[in-house]
Amino acid sequence: MTSVRPAGRRIANEIFYQAIAAAQQAPSAHDAQPWRWKVTNGVLDLFLHIEPPPGLPAPDGRLATIGCGAALHHARLTLAAGGWRVTTTRLPDPTEPAHLARLHLDGPAPVSPGTTGLARIIELRRTDRRPVTGRPITPEQLSTIRAAFESQHVRLAVLRPDQILGLAVATSHTGSLEPADRQWQSELALWAGGDRIVGAPHHLSLPVTRDGHDRAATFVVLHGPGDQSRDWLHAGEALSAGSLVAAELGVSTLPFSAPIEHERARAILRDAVPDLGCLYLMARLGHHSTEADQRTDPADDNRTRDHPADDPMCPAWTDRPGPA
Repeated sequence: MTSVRPAGRRIANEIFYQAIAAAQQAPSAHDAQPWRWKVTNGVLDLFLHIEPPPGLPAPDGRLATIGCGAALHHARLTLAAGGWRVTTTRLPDPTEPAHLARLHLDGPAPVSPGTTGLARIIELRRTDRRPVTGRPITPEQLSTIRAAFESQHVRLAVLRPDQILGLAVATSHTGSLEPADRQWQSELALWAGGDRIVGAPHHLSLPVTRDGHDRAATFVVLHGPGDQSRDWLHAGEALSAGSLVAAELGVSTLPFSAPIEHERARAILRDAVPDLGCLYLMARLGHHSTEADQRTDPADDNRTRDHPADDPMCPAWTDRPGPA
């Protein structure tokens, strides 16, 4: 039996730098990119490092770790697509909580066309905040996307129409959220049509701040059994896996962290969907009206644009390259 010789340190380091470059495309809460990578002696280490860009708030530890998990999955996928078998050790040092993962190259490995194709999506995927006006996603697409999310040790709950309506009504009276966090409220109201719900009290109207209609959107909640660093890391890996598979199918994924960041919002979400475990993220899935719509002008690309603080529709999650 022939043993596989591991890559030398110089080769491993070059391969890891390619993975780091791909990981910079990962989405993170408030565009904080709360990760730092360290390449040493043929080993790649991922650390939590919360230092948001000037003028933007720092995400809490949960959301920052979720962002790191998304970057970790981007890196793992890139290494696999490059033909490498990788051992990933999560939380390798119990005495250093910020040390989230260590990656080691075990040697060459066969690559499936599916892995290669999904890795290419990293460069193409965008966080798209426009209203969903295309056709609804099919049950087959939703099943494929759900499987991708749940392959990373988390669960995906798909909200029913009545649950969306309940959330829309409940959140219309939540005035404690920051303006930049209110997009999920507007998305729910947009889905509901922006009108008063039949049978509801007169004052329970649904505010709509944009034109368009979002009934083609599908709203999901990412949740799981635990609420510790390892669970948050898995949630981020799930966000990466699910959003990449969705993009491959032509479906956009827009994460919302506001329902998780604020206690009142979490309570509203739990009341609407009582079977949820520990909450990680809420997201909107959907098609846009035409493929031409998705090819936006580079000036409007979320990766190259800062988010103005006075923009009430500014998403909390985005994907913009930055330094390693």
